[in-house]
Amino acid sequence: MTFEMILVFGIIFLAIIFFVTEWLPVDVVSFGIMVTLLVTGLVTPQQGIMGFGNQATITILGLMIVGIGLEQSGAITLLGQQVQRLFALPVWLAITLMMLIVAFVSAFISSTAVVIVFLRIFIDIAPKIDINLSKLLIPLSFSAIIGGSCSLMGTSTNLIVNSIASSQGLGDLGIFEFSGIGVLFLITTIIYMIVVGIRLIPARAKQIGMVDEFKLQDYLTLLEVGPESGMVGKTVAETNFKKDDHIELLKIYHQTGQERFPTDNEIIRPGDQLLVKGNLEKMKSIYNSRGLEFVHQKNISKNLASQEDSEQILCKALVLPNSRVVGSNFRTAQIKSKFQAIPLAIQRKRKVVRRRLHRIKIEVGDILLVSVNKADFQRFYKLPDFLVLQEFEEFDKNIGNKWVAISILIGLVLLAAFGVLPIMISALAGAFAMAITRCVDIQKAYREMNWGIIFLLAGMIPLGSAMSNTGADTYLANQFIQLLGDENPTFFISALFIFTMLMSGFISNNATAILITPIAISIAVKSGIDPKPFILTVMFAANMSFFTPIGYQTNTLILSPGNYKFRDFLFVGGILTIICWILATLVILWFYF
Repeated sequence: MTFEMILVFGIIFLAIIFFVTEWLPVDVVSFGIMVTLLVTGLVTPQQGIMGFGNQATITILGLMIVGIGLEQSGAITLLGQQVQRLFALPVWLAITLMMLIVAFVSAFISSTAVVIVFLRIFIDIAPKIDINLSKLLIPLSFSAIIGGSCSLMGTSTNLIVNSIASSQGLGDLGIFEFSGIGVLFLITTIIYMIVVGIRLIPARAKQIGMVDEFKLQDYLTLLEVGPESGMVGKTVAETNFKKDDHIELLKIYHQTGQERFPTDNEIIRPGDQLLVKGNLEKMKSIYNSRGLEFVHQKNISKNLASQEDSEQILCKALVLPNSRVVGSNFRTAQIKSKFQAIPLAIQRKRKVVRRRLHRIKIEVGDILLVSVNKADFQRFYKLPDFLVLQEFEEFDKNIGNKWVAISILIGLVLLAAFGVLPIMISALAGAFAMAITRCVDIQKAYREMNWGIIFLLAGMIPLGSAMSNTGADTYLANQFIQLLGDENPTFFISALFIFTMLMSGFISNNATAILITPIAISIAVKSGIDPKPFILTVMFAANMSFFTPIGYQTNTLILSPGNYKFRDFLFVGGILTIICWILATLVILWFYF
């Protein structure tokens, strides 16, 4: 083993640690990998930046815009609304049809976008059809994951694997070349979920009020500052609002008519009205304070959450992957000033945090309990940063013709499927068509796009070049072959599938594909076997992150709304993982040997 190989393996080892521990965002880690490879000379400058211009990166960029166009035009919502009618059928049949529809749609657009739309719909209909939400969301996520693996354009992982194979002279995969295998996985998953899986999922999602769910016994109270108050002339930082963890100043209404989200330097003036959150004991203490008077006092659990004419609307907001608040704490995210919303509590992986919100870093999949002014609610509802989980009348989100958007998608797929245009050009043409037909607001699309994936690819793709330059991929392939001690492709496919699947359960499925695909190709070449089944093994295995809530973005999104525990995925998804492992070993061999 050469020094350069050791250096590459060291970079990979550190990257995996950062991916698993999430000490830094995935895209930041990937960007750091690219810089490290350039500085150490393990790749040339051209190889170091090739990820930005890679075919997979550009294709994903185009497909993102197409997917956003379908969402903005209302095409996906239209489909979701039709799915509601299915639940007039027996539950097992309704869930079967739902999984088929979700999988079909996910084969052509982002599975994350599909899950986001259906998530809100299921939160709405679950209490009405007397089905616990937990029983719906895991089948939703799993069918979206499987559906995405059924076509070349279904997930970014498929496009990445295809790009790596193409760059090594193995040619491009057809858009539906491996759909037959994907359909077998889908049918197996549906049968498992209907017969066994749904019974194993605990009914964890309680259909209760927001305030009870977030366990808030605090009051939201409006206080008026009298001229004799000791607060007069002081900054917010000098008052008990910054020193006492049991009370928080949310908003200041000045006599001049100004409404301010308070900063540390905001000066309290006589006549100011203060919107304050605190527990009952703290309210009693304020009642006895000199110079403060209650303007009105509303018990959150009885009034604020139920009165339609209240000035404030209490709502739950799921933090989406592309949200501007991810990675920030409640102070740096500036939720109050940037989004005109008052954060009251946060729910994360079934744990409710009730201490000072500004100390907590926000993650994808967190649910925020926020108070929004009624006049600002429609704007807040449409923000790409959050998915409002409340049952409210759907606002008109359509900015274009949904049927035009659907026609553009169909045209894109047909052009790529019949080889008229390469999939990259078809995706770009589809994105351009969405823009010129106004099915997508391109400025809003820029904000909604998941740029983290682009930087992930840009940073990780050069790592494949570094492995090839140093011979690290060949070295690992040799070790793999020696370890198994047999050139029987059954052992190779089986071992490669389970290793890739386990790895993708803890780090990004895209990163897993980038790391494993060159090794899989080297194993095939060294063994004198057709590389295609090895490529497809990595592709399917990297997508199938069922046994953890962190391996795939859709699992992360449903974690809090479904009130799941980590062990729910480990148990329900773990059994499915074993089934898919056995099926892959048999089916891929049957198709190609």
